[in-house]
Amino acid sequence: MVVQQHVLNWLYSVLTSEYHDVNRTYSDVAQALSQYPSLSPRTDVHTFPNGASALLLHLSGTIPVLFRGTTYRFPISIWVPHAYPREAPLAYVTPTETMVVRPGQHVDPQGQVYHPYLVGWPTYWDKSSILDFLAILRDVFAKEPPVIARQPGRPPTQQTPTPTPPPVPPLPPDLAPSPAPHTEAHAGRNDPNRPPPPPPKPGANPPELQQPGLPTPAQISGPAPPPRPHHPPGIGRPYAPETSGVPPDQQRFSRYDSAPPLPPQGPQPPVQPATSSFPAQPQYPPQHGLPYQGSPPPPGHIPTPFPPAQAQPQFPPQDPRRISAIGPPQPYGTPPPNWQQPQQQPPMIQPQPQPKPPPAPNLLDEDLTLTIPSPSNVPAPPIPPNPEKDALLHQLAHTLYEMRQRARAQNETSLQGLEAQRNAMDAAAAKLQAESAQLAQLSALLTSNTSVLQDSLRKADAVIESSARHPEPNIDELLVAPTVVGNQLYELVAEERALADAIFMLGRAVERGRIAPQTFAKQTRSLAREWYLKKALVRKIGVGMGLS
Repeated sequence: MVVQQHVLNWLYSVLTSEYHDVNRTYSDVAQALSQYPSLSPRTDVHTFPNGASALLLHLSGTIPVLFRGTTYRFPISIWVPHAYPREAPLAYVTPTETMVVRPGQHVDPQGQVYHPYLVGWPTYWDKSSILDFLAILRDVFAKEPPVIARQPGRPPTQQTPTPTPPPVPPLPPDLAPSPAPHTEAHAGRNDPNRPPPPPPKPGANPPELQQPGLPTPAQISGPAPPPRPHHPPGIGRPYAPETSGVPPDQQRFSRYDSAPPLPPQGPQPPVQPATSSFPAQPQYPPQHGLPYQGSPPPPGHIPTPFPPAQAQPQFPPQDPRRISAIGPPQPYGTPPPNWQQPQQQPPMIQPQPQPKPPPAPNLLDEDLTLTIPSPSNVPAPPIPPNPEKDALLHQLAHTLYEMRQRARAQNETSLQGLEAQRNAMDAAAAKLQAESAQLAQLSALLTSNTSVLQDSLRKADAVIESSARHPEPNIDELLVAPTVVGNQLYELVAEERALADAIFMLGRAVERGRIAPQTFAKQTRSLAREWYLKKALVRKIGVGMGLS
């Protein structure tokens, strides 16, 4: 494509200001613009890595690249330095808003292009040009695209609510505990192998349990404090959940709604007539499948059984505390005799003096560690099969099998050609070895001939040097016949040829007017007579020597 004339005029006017080789720069840039019409020239300020800035010629645009059968246009920018062509141009990949730079072997994360062609530019600057560099860039980008499409922003992930675990199934009827007096409940609480009692049913709480200031399930699950002389308000009272303002049908069920399964019970030890530091507590039948009336305990909290209380001195059978402790449960609406309001609680009546118990410890100083029961031995249910996953695995296995079969078929078809190439290469290697042996023999022969020739040349040089010191021989002495008659024959033949040449020259002289005809006739007769005699004698000698 022909570059417009006003663009060329502007380009030349820009280059004449600071560029060293104006003509070469103008020619290379014009050729690049003619070959790649998508590039546009302009002048911009370029900042070098050392911080210096300069006003350089800037070529920006796209270059077409054939990648996997499709032509793509990759955006690039080329900065032409002032010392061009002594210095190599600077090339950058300039991605658009929908692209990002793809770092590779020749492109860094900032988009600058590196190539051995640019490294060797200062050495071969007279043979390098921007047009050749753009052709190299097209080949490089055809193998490694410099940019890729920008990935769209992912929407924020929404946290999925954690599903509530299913409730624990209730106990079978044969394992469900039956109501027992307070003494059995107290003994079971002292047994570390028995679980805590389940919560009561909603609406069935006795009036004496619906009192403010009662402990929470977390307080009950803690370790029992040591004996103390009296019961301060809110300490050591039986569990009574607070009445919530939310109707029972709107309360959320959890897996703490029912008691965990009971382990196998062993034979219970006989009840000892002992009293605890805590007053007697009524025991209620366990209820299953009902939610708490108050706030549910925190997740992961499971009530732990009380440790055995310290034994106190035995009381006689008529002790009123023992009677109240082992007596039957009181009917609803009537508080038990050993329970009174915290404000009206009188001191306990003791028939005989007892040692003063140790002072009550501060509950805030005790450890808050909880005893976590062992997990259930029931195995988890098997994971149901996923049909979509099975279909994907089957399709993937089928695809891999087909790919392996195709690769195997291709390898088998290429094995024959590779085997033929191997045989040809083996034959060529054997032939090369034979020719190498022949060449070694020829080299040895040439070496010996060269040495012989050098010896002969040295001898010839010695002969030439020695002959230069001898006098020159007579020409008539060089040709000598083996016999005297032979020497006479040589002389007669030479004289006969000389007479013939003389008669010939006389005839030419007469033709040219050099001599008179009379002189020619006289000389010709005498020479012819002598010539005839010489020829007769030569014939005679030849017959005598057997030469005829």
